[in-house]
Parts: sequence; structure tokens; C-alpha cells
Amino acid sequence: MANDGLEVAIELAKEVWNYLVGKRSLSNNVDSNFDMMIVAAERLQAKRDDNERTVQQNRTKTTTCCYNMWLSSVMKILEKVESLRAEYNRERSSHLIRRSDYSGKVMNICQEVQRLVEEGDFQGGFLVDKPPAAIVKLNAPDIKGFPTLQRSLEEILQLLTNDKVKRISIFGTVGVGKSTIMKNLNNHEEVAKMFDVVIWVNVSRERNEEKLQLDIAQRLKLSREGATCAGEVARIISEELNDKRFLLLLDEVLDSIDLQQIGIPDNGNGSKVVLTTEFRHVCYIMTERMVKVDRLSSAEAWRMFQQIAAEKIDLPDVEPIARMVTEECDRLPLVIRTVASSFKLKDSDSEWRNGLRELEKWPEIEIPGLTNMHAFLKFCYDELKDEKKKKCFLYGALYPADSKIYTDYLVECWVAEGLLGNIDDRRRLRDARDEGYDILGHLTNVSLLEKGERMVYVQLNNSVRQVALYISSQDPDCKFIAQKGETSPYTQSVKDWQQAKRISMIEGKLHNLPESPNCNKLFSLLLQRNPDLATIPSSFFKNMQKLLVLDLCQTGIASLPSSVSKLIRLKALFLNDCPNITKLPPQVAELCFLEVLDIRGCKIIFIPPLIGKLVHLRCLRMSYHKCSNTEDCCDMEIDYKVISRLQRLEELMIDVTSYGHWRIDVARVIREVASLENLTTLRICFPQPEILRMLMENKPSWRDHKQLTSFWFFVGCQNKSNPPILECFEYKVNRYMRYCYPGNNDSTIRDVLPKTDALELIGHKNIKCLSDFMHVTSLNHVRGCLIERCNEMETILDGNNVGVIDILPILEQLHLRSLLCLKSVFEGPIAGKSLSKLHTIVVKSCPMLTKILSNGVIQQLSKLKKLAIESCSKVEELIENCWGIEPFSYELPSLEILELVDLPKLRTICAGEPLAWPYLKVLKISECHELKLLPFNKDNATELKLIEGEQIWWEALQWRNSEVRDHLQSFCSLR
Repeated sequence: MANDGLEVAIELAKEVWNYLVGKRSLSNNVDSNFDMMIVAAERLQAKRDDNERTVQQNRTKTTTCCYNMWLSSVMKILEKVESLRAEYNRERSSHLIRRSDYSGKVMNICQEVQRLVEEGDFQGGFLVDKPPAAIVKLNAPDIKGFPTLQRSLEEILQLLTNDKVKRISIFGTVGVGKSTIMKNLNNHEEVAKMFDVVIWVNVSRERNEEKLQLDIAQRLKLSREGATCAGEVARIISEELNDKRFLLLLDEVLDSIDLQQIGIPDNGNGSKVVLTTEFRHVCYIMTERMVKVDRLSSAEAWRMFQQIAAEKIDLPDVEPIARMVTEECDRLPLVIRTVASSFKLKDSDSEWRNGLRELEKWPEIEIPGLTNMHAFLKFCYDELKDEKKKKCFLYGALYPADSKIYTDYLVECWVAEGLLGNIDDRRRLRDARDEGYDILGHLTNVSLLEKGERMVYVQLNNSVRQVALYISSQDPDCKFIAQKGETSPYTQSVKDWQQAKRISMIEGKLHNLPESPNCNKLFSLLLQRNPDLATIPSSFFKNMQKLLVLDLCQTGIASLPSSVSKLIRLKALFLNDCPNITKLPPQVAELCFLEVLDIRGCKIIFIPPLIGKLVHLRCLRMSYHKCSNTEDCCDMEIDYKVISRLQRLEELMIDVTSYGHWRIDVARVIREVASLENLTTLRICFPQPEILRMLMENKPSWRDHKQLTSFWFFVGCQNKSNPPILECFEYKVNRYMRYCYPGNNDSTIRDVLPKTDALELIGHKNIKCLSDFMHVTSLNHVRGCLIERCNEMETILDGNNVGVIDILPILEQLHLRSLLCLKSVFEGPIAGKSLSKLHTIVVKSCPMLTKILSNGVIQQLSKLKKLAIESCSKVEELIENCWGIEPFSYELPSLEILELVDLPKLRTICAGEPLAWPYLKVLKISECHELKLLPFNKDNATELKLIEGEQIWWEALQWRNSEVRDHLQSFCSLR
């Protein structure tokens, strides 16, 4: 038993010994393994650092997804190593049993580290080309503080949110800031949120569509390997962009581009194209919406110049010169930045004055920074190709920069100079006018001329004019003397006068003229708008036998000298608005080739007999003037036959200033006018409708209106120079009638009304609605209608009384003023194409009006853009019967401007469920104190940008939701 106990004790001792020896051995292995782990971790860290250094050296590339996962694993395992190291060091002095607990952890981590070291070799590489950045920032001038540029940018940003607009053009003359706006668009933070990628490409005249493809492919970092033709590159681009929401920005587009052909897909996912161009036809062909960029205001131009020239403007005597330099920059940002950057290097007023003189001679003297502008304008000129267009453009440089050059007049000058071909029995003035207007359209489309309101006038900015004058100075056939303000940058020596083909001294300080200049090469002499020019020397015209155009309008002269008889080739003579002229000298009768004569605004007694000898006249504009009691003139018989002798006359305008005498003489004048077989244009007034009927009865060819292409008829009233309804159009209207007769002779105009584009109906006393005046089918050609002081009228149109026919199907403008009994604008159901083109309704001072838009009519007004109601004291609701309209329906889908002024009883714009206002941009409210609710929320007027009103009205508004109030308040301009 004792032996057995001893054996058990010995075995137990052996087991304890073995356990203790094993523990010590394990502890020794933990230390070894820990050291191995640390070494492996250091190798892994070195591998990571090497790889990251390679990444830093290849910034144009990016890492693969596998590398990113490996790097993430490395960072995690190294954190575990550091954590275990810290814990191990803390436990190093602990009991062996606790030290042995680390063995498994160390071995696992060591194996993981070793695996990551091996994987870190990346035999296939871990760097690839970066995908294109969403936006590549461009160096863009800051436009904050320049509202003209900011407005255009904001308009474009708004259009980018419009799902219906895919292509937008930024249009304007060279240097106006189009590229600046688009660079700011490229950099805008909102754009980065809208699109996956923004692609900027500069398209210059040297680039073709293949180069454009190359730029787009490079921006998208696309490989063109294997692409053997443009079609293959287009496929690669299209496949890349097809699933992206992209914005393509094309700068300086000179001609239309087939975007699909170069690979730009119409993927229908909100992608957009925005381009800049100086050419209007590019806008029409390539885009759906055009944003026109105007030149800066004078204040903005000065502010921009100040910002760049900075403290140099504060030098003694420099600021007045700096302001003149700014004026020379023509309010064009490109020119301002270039010139101001140059002038800020000048350190004295002498240097600034010299710089101004050099600037005035540009481009004859090269200005650093403006070379490209000159080259571009010269390119535009050369691209005209047609010599006729080139000469017509250069003729425009005779007029002061930015002055209004009236298109009718300019074309007449072109015709007189023969720039549009000859006028004869086979080719009429009207044909030449058509060609002239076509050329004007082309010159405005390529931004060499700027289009004025309704194309009534055009303008030439200073930069374009300077280039035109320089081009003309290089061409002996276009030698100009063109005065600029009070002084001219071009000399006016005797030799210059002798060589000049055209002389312009418009709006100068002209007091006198040389006695007898030798101008035997002169074609045009423009001296208009010199009120201090009182006399013309008797021999002044002696050596001007080739003169074709003579303009003396708005001068102070009282007569023409006898030497006017020497102007044997003169074709256009303008004496309009010369109030001191009381008669034409007999020598005018010798101007046998005269085609255009304008003597409106003179005190010449109607009608000078000598005019009857001007048998080649095509256009005659004159005043009907008779002696007043205070005028010193003898009684004279009027030879009305003078008019009928002018059988080549195509255009006649009689501006009546002596209306009482005119009422007596008009019948005899009209009989003679009716005998003019070639007349196509007539502006005249008819004191009674019967006189108009007499004209139409004596002129049967006018009834079908094939010959009479343009007329302004004033029936029952004196003529007006600026009819209000015509001012409302964005284009030129040729057929206009103002009917002011209060009686019952309306049937006399039945032959005229069906072809009238614009109608003003004034002071009629016997009609309750428009159909009482004339059957509505007679009004189907009317595009604009003004109705005023017709105090029996109760409604404009009553659909219940006209049957199922189209009513005013092409009417665009409707203006109602001072209709004392008007209760509604439209009544009854109106369907078909009725009012389908109406885009403007303006109602003012109609005290009985209660109905504006009712449910039976509102559906027809899908094109309505502007609705303005003012001083209508009984209006309580703008849109009636809204309860029958579906919520958020698009009943006025095109309305952009809503103006409500002085409507003291107006309670609501639209009762019931709110309508959608998808295009409403401007809301103007004034003196509508009972209007407590606005029909808007955050979703139904997303385009709203301006709310104008009174502070007290805004504070009194009631809101269903404070969020809506806060949202709308950001658009408010309150007073």
C-alpha cells in the first residue's frame, strides 16, 4: 500500500513537472511569436508606405477597388498589432499562465499579417486612370455686383431645372460676357448637384467636329483605341454618356452642330446642352430657349473698371479721363477688363490721356488684349461673303455708336446708293425694301448689328463701329469721314473731303459748313440732328454732282441754297423736322431722279406744286400744314392734281397738323390718292368713315389687299406717331387702324378690317360687345386690340351670341381702358381656336367690372403670359368658379406675369382648390388690401422669382403654413 502511494505521488510530481516545463516552453514560444508578429507588421507597414508613395507619384490615376480593400484590411490589422503590443507589454511581468493566453492571438495575427504582406505585391498593378471629375473648375471672373450678368446666369440656372428644356443658348454680341456667364455656370455649386459630369468645350472657328469629338473624349477620359473613324468615336462617347446625367457646355459656337453625329445622346434623363454664340441662327437651329445677354449699364461698367484699375483712378486728374476710357469700352465686359488691366499700369494723367487717344483709334492702333476681338469681328465681316451685305454693314458705321438707326430710313439710304440694285418699272421699291430687311435680319443674326424694339431700329455698338470704320478706311470705294461726338479721330483736310465717298457729321456741334467744298466723289452726306446749323452756303452743293443721299433732318436751316440744283443724281432727300423751313426752293424741281422725299415737320404749305415735277418719286412723306392767323403767308390755291401726277409713287404718308382744314380738303386729296396705281403703303387720317369708303370704292384693287401691303388708317381722329397698341408688339406690325368714330357708320370699314393686324377702337357709343361693332369673323386677322372709352360696352365677347365659330383665333394682345359699363371680359362658352393665341390681357379703369376669367373661357387661355388688372373697384375674384376646376390643374399653364393694382374689393385670386402656376415668375400686388390669401404653396409655383407689394399688405396676409410664407418671403420686394 505504501509503495502504491509512493508511485501515485511520483506520477503526480511528474505531471506537475511536465506541466511547469510546458508552460515555460509555451511562454518562450509566445515571446518568439510576438517578435515574429512585430517584424511581419513592420514589413506590412513598409509595403503599405511603398504603395502609398506610388499612389502619390501618380496623381492622374486612382487606386483599384481591390487595393482599397487591401489598404483597409492593413489599417485594421496594424491597429490590432498595436493594441496587442500595448496589452502584452502591460502583462509581461504577470504569471506564466496569463502570458500563455497570448499564444493563439499572436499566431492568428501573425498569419494574417503575413498574408497581407504577400497580397500587397499586386502583380497586376493597383493603379488605373481616374474617372472624369464631375466638374473641372475654370478661372471665371466674379460677376457678383453686376446684375446684368447675374440675371442671365440665374435665368440659365432656372432653365436647367426645367424638364421640358434640353438645349439653351446664350446669345449676344462679341465681348458682352457670354463666356464669363458660362464659366460661372460651370463652377456653380448647384450645377455640381444637378449633373454627374459637366463637359466644357471651346468651339472656335479653327475647330471641326472631329476636334470637338476629341475634346469631349479627352474630358471623359475615353480610350479611342480601335476607333478608325468619327462614327466609331461617336459610338464610344454615346455609350459613355447614355446612362449619365450630363451638362455639355459649348463656348463660341459659330455654326450649327449635329450633336448626335458627334456622339451626344438624347438620353431623356435630364441631360442638358448650353452654348454661347454671336449668331442668332445657331440659337434657332440648335436650342429651344435663348437667353440674350445685354451690355452692362453705365454704372456697372464704371464699377467694373474701378475694380480692375483700382487705386490708379485716385491719381490726380485721372478720374475724369478714366470715365471717358470707360465710355470707350462700350459697356462690354471683355473690353473693360482688357483696357482697365492695361491702364492700371499707367502712372500719370498724361499717360492716361495718351492711352485714351490710342484707344479711340483702335483697331488702327493695336491694343494688347483686343486683337482677338478685332480678328473675330473681321471674321464675321468676311463671312458675309456677299459684297452687297458687306457694303450695307459698313454704311451703318456712318451713324454714331449706339444711336437708333431706323430701319425704314436705313433701307431707303441703301436703295438710294444703289446697294440693293436699281428701282425701275420692273423692280419696285417694295422689292428693294424686302431685300433690305432680309439683309438687316442677317446682320442682326450675326451680331454685327443689334436689333432694336420690333426691328423698328438697329444699333451699332462702338467696338463693331470702330472695326467697320477701320475696314472702310482700307477700301478706297468706302472712304468715310465719320465724326465721333464733338471731335473726329479721322482728319478732315481738304484732301479728305475730296476723296470721301460718304461724310457723316451727325449729332455734332456743327454751326457752319465750308463755302464750296470739292466733293465730286461724294455719295452720301449726313448732317442730321445739328440744330445749331442755321444756314447752308449758297455754293455748298456746287461740286457734289454724284450725291445720292442728303440728310438735313432736325437741323436749324430755313431754306436750301440754289446750288441744290446741282444735285442732279440725288435720290433721297430728308428734311423732316426742320421747323424753320416754310417752302422748298424752285430748284428742287430739277431733282428729276429723286425717289424718296421726307418733309414732315416742316412749315411748308400743303402741297408744293413743284413736287408734281418729281415724277420718279417712290416714297413721299409730308405734313398737311395750312397757314395759321399768325403766320405770314399768302392765300394760295391747292393744286390737288400734284398728287395724281406722281404715278410711280408707292408709299405715301400725310401727317396732318392742321386738322380743321384737313376736314375740308380731305375728300379732294383722297380722290387724287385713289388714282395712284402703284401705291402699296398709305398712312393717312379720315375724319369720317365715309371718306375711307370713298377711297375703297375708288380703289377696287385694294379690296382684296393684294396691293395694299401696309397701312395706318386713323378714322374719325387725327394721326398719332406712336399708336399704343403697336408699342405692345415684339415685332413690326404693318396694317393698323384706329377707329374713333362714335356713330353708326361702322359698315364702311368692312373692306379694311378683315386685313387689319392691330385695331384701336376708341369712344364708340353704340356697342355693348365687340360683335355689335362688326361680325367677329371680320376680326379674325386682328393680332392686337385696344378698346378705350366705349362706355356702352358690357362685355368684349359673348360666346352665347356668336354660335360655334372661332373668335379672334390669332389675337395676341387685348388692352381694355376706361370702359365705364364693362361688367365682364368674356361671357359664355368659347371653344375651338378662339383666343388660342392670346398672351396678354391688360384691363385698366373699368369701374363696373366684376368678371375677369370664368370657367367657360379660362380653358382657352393656354398661351396667356401676362394678366394685368388695375383700378377696377368691383372686382372681388380674379378666376371665377374655381370650385369646378380640378386641384392643381394647369388652367393658365403659360402665365408668367400677374399684376393686380388698386383693386379695393379683391378678396381672392382663385377660390377653391389651388391651381398650378408652372411658369409664373412675377407677382405684383398694390393697393389690394382685402386680398388676404395667396393661392401658392411650395409645389405649385416653382418658377416664382419676384413678389412686389407693400409691407403692410404682406404682414396682413393669412397663411395655412408658415413654411410657405417663409419660402415666398425670399422672393419679396416690399415697400
